[in-house]
Amino acid sequence: MKISTRALAYISILAGASSTAAAEKCLSGSFILEYEGDCDRETLVEVFNDQVFGPAKSSACDGVTAEEELVAQLAAAVPSTTIEEFCANIYKSQPEVPFTDILKKDENMTYEKAFFLGHSSLQEEVETTYEREDGQATSVLKEDGELVRAHYQGSAQTKKTEWPKLPNFASSGTDSHGQPTCTTSAAMCCWTKDRQAADNNGNCNRNTYSQNCVDKDPGDNTNLCFVDLERGEASTGNSGDGLVAFPDDDEGAIHCHGLAWANDVDDSSARYKGNNLFFVSMYDHMYQRGYVENVPGAPMCGCVEQMPTVTRSDCTEIDATERFKITYDSTTNEIEGSIALVDINFNACQGINHRNNDLWAYMGRLFYEGKIKNTQWGEAGRIITNSDCKAAVRAQYDEMGLEYGYDYDMSTFTFVA
Repeated sequence: MKISTRALAYISILAGASSTAAAEKCLSGSFILEYEGDCDRETLVEVFNDQVFGPAKSSACDGVTAEEELVAQLAAAVPSTTIEEFCANIYKSQPEVPFTDILKKDENMTYEKAFFLGHSSLQEEVETTYEREDGQATSVLKEDGELVRAHYQGSAQTKKTEWPKLPNFASSGTDSHGQPTCTTSAAMCCWTKDRQAADNNGNCNRNTYSQNCVDKDPGDNTNLCFVDLERGEASTGNSGDGLVAFPDDDEGAIHCHGLAWANDVDDSSARYKGNNLFFVSMYDHMYQRGYVENVPGAPMCGCVEQMPTVTRSDCTEIDATERFKITYDSTTNEIEGSIALVDINFNACQGINHRNNDLWAYMGRLFYEGKIKNTQWGEAGRIITNSDCKAAVRAQYDEMGLEYGYDYDMSTFTFVA
C-alpha cells in the first residue's frame, strides 16, 4: 500500500436516484476522490473505502465489500471499465512535454540528435575572452544553457518529459504501448571533456580559460575497456566495424552516468525516464559540471547496448510523488481520472549489496524486484563489466575470432637503414 499520510481527500456524495443501468450498485450519487500514491487495485479500493464507501454506506450495501462496490461503479460507468483498465488509461493519457521544448531549436530534433552524439554548440564551444575587443567572455555555458536550467526548475520536476525519438534511445524492441525503447531498459552517457570551471568537477581552470579549458578532463569514474564500432552504428551513422581496445587503463579520463527503468510502462521509473535522461545528460552533467563530448566511435548518450564497454557507471533514479483526482458524475455516469500533481526528485540509485550510485547494481535491484528480465541485466552486465578491462577485452577478442599477436621486443632488432 502506498498512500501518503499527508494525502488530501474529500468526498461529495450528491443526492440522486441510482440509474437502472447501474442496478447492481448499492450507492447512488456523485463522488470525488483525491489522494497521493499509486493507481492500482489495492490503493483504489482502500481510498474508495475510506472516502466514499465507508462514510456513505447504508443498509442497501449490507453484505457488499468496498471492492465489489467499486467494481460495480466502474462497470456501470460510461464507458464501462475495470480498475486495471481505468488506471492504465490514466497513465497512458498523461500529458507530456515534447523533448524539443527544452532547447527550443526545431521540431525535427536535429540539434538534439547532434547533442546526444557529442556535437552541437553546447558541446564544442568553450568559454573564451578572445572574441570581443572589450575582453568580455563569450560562449559562457551558464548563459548558453539557460533553457536547460529553466526546464529543470520547471517542467522536469512537475511534468512528464517525452522520451526522445532518436535512434540513440531505440533498439530492436518496443514497449507495451508500441513505443521504441532500449532492449536493456537502460541508457548511459559517457563524457571525455570538461568545458566549465569553478564547479568542483573536472580540471577545467578558469584562471586561464581560453588556454586551459580547450581540452580538459572530466572527473574519472570508470575505465574504458573498448569501443565496438558496430554497436552504436544506428546512432552514429558510422559504417565501419572493428574494435578500439584499452585493456591497460590507458584511455585517459572518462566519466559515465546512466539510468534504468522497469519494463512495466506504468511504473514511475519508466514513465519519467525522459525526465531522468534530461537530468543526467543536459542538466546535472552538461549544465552543472560542464561535461561534454563523446568517446570517439560511439554516441555520447544512448541505450546501454549501443555504448562502449566500461567497468562501471554512476546512476540516477527518480522518486515521484503523484496526486490523483477521480471524479464520478451520477447524472451522466461518466467517471474521469487524472494525475493532478507531480513532484519528481532525482537521487543516486540505491542498488543491491548496499552499492549506491552504481548502474549495474541498480539494474540488479530492478531484476530482483521482478521489474526487468535476467537477460536484460545480463546484456547490460557484458557492457558495464563490474570488473577490470582485461577479461572483457579478451572475451570480446574471442567472440570476434581474434587472437593476441606476439609483442615484439624492438630492442633486440638491428636497424640497418
